[in-house]
Amino acid sequence: MKIALMTNNYKPFMGGVPISIERLKNGLEGLGHQVTVFAPTYEEQSEEENVFRYATCMKKFIGGIVLPNPFDRRIEEEFKKHDFDIIHVHHPMLIGRTAVYLSKKYNVPLTFTYHTRYEQYVECYTKSRLIERLTPLYLRAFLKHCHFVFAPTLGMKDYLVEKCRVYPERIGILPTGIEESNFRVKKEEADRIRERYQAQDMPLFITVSRMAQEKNVEFLLQSLALFKQRWGKPFRMLMIGDGPDRESYEKSAARLGLEQEICFTGKIPNQEIAPYFTAADAFLFASKTETQGIVILEAFAGKTPVIAVEASGVRDLVRSGFNGILTEENTEQFAGELYSFLSNTPIRERLASYAGQSALAYREEAVALQAVHYYNSVISVKNEIFIQGSAEMRINVTEGKEEKWKVNTVF
Repeated sequence: MKIALMTNNYKPFMGGVPISIERLKNGLEGLGHQVTVFAPTYEEQSEEENVFRYATCMKKFIGGIVLPNPFDRRIEEEFKKHDFDIIHVHHPMLIGRTAVYLSKKYNVPLTFTYHTRYEQYVECYTKSRLIERLTPLYLRAFLKHCHFVFAPTLGMKDYLVEKCRVYPERIGILPTGIEESNFRVKKEEADRIRERYQAQDMPLFITVSRMAQEKNVEFLLQSLALFKQRWGKPFRMLMIGDGPDRESYEKSAARLGLEQEICFTGKIPNQEIAPYFTAADAFLFASKTETQGIVILEAFAGKTPVIAVEASGVRDLVRSGFNGILTEENTEQFAGELYSFLSNTPIRERLASYAGQSALAYREEAVALQAVHYYNSVISVKNEIFIQGSAEMRINVTEGKEEKWKVNTVF
């Protein structure tokens, strides 16, 4: 099968969507399928096989991403070379509209993954409630052009049905796959992480996130300040990731008296991140804008419980008291749950064990197989409709000198 994956952002930009696309590409190629990623150009990009880079209008846009140019004529020129069986687009805007155009012009089925709660993301920057009302309307119009829609979790499927009015039978759940390397971290690798940050004899927490306001990082810092007061003993917190607000968060950590406890590591390459999850006692997460927290699944693969603010995307993965703990967006409660978690070793061990079990269903190959199943179903329906349409024929019925015509559709 020849598959076109189309996106507004990709490596070297670090984020959930690029990671999801890369893992889907790897999984599909591992199954023998031909995959081409259509992605915008970045200054620091590396050459990668089967990744076509189209033009960029702005090098820096909202949240540090680029603004791609979906009108680049080379997109269609490259598309025509491959005779694709299916298009899988990952954004409803910009490249999403290009995907709709190519789908209709070349009669190729179009699928779409709903990765991002756009109304919440943009609201963080514009402070406009109007966006929240308009986004579902735009999505409804866009989704009418898609033959099938992927939701990363059941909660997001419900959102698409209720808010965007997509028929349930046109939606399938397709999470992001977890790389096999996440399951195979050796103890020595995890120990080296703890040694590097001098956390051999104290609790070690991590979060992996873009350092941007939509990830609710400030809440996490304030919660840790309260936890420090209650805990009264040393601990380490690694803030892994980079973004437009990192400097602001570093100043906030200093203001809250967390200079000794918190380390802002910056970006860590995805292929090097697995030992960090395994080394940690808990993964802390406060984002409320997730459709599916990929980093939560990576934490589970490292047998690391997740303590998180209950929100969309998160509640579909974290079962409080089973593989992690969910709290309200309340700093006192979050700090209190973290204290209770550390104070009860049997609970910690049980949550860690169930976290590891929760990850098994999300292996990269299993997710790719599910994607292929959906692709084949969409292609089969399209072909069936085409065959039915082609089977329509006019039958000449002659009654004396008068000719009558009728259409007979063969099913």
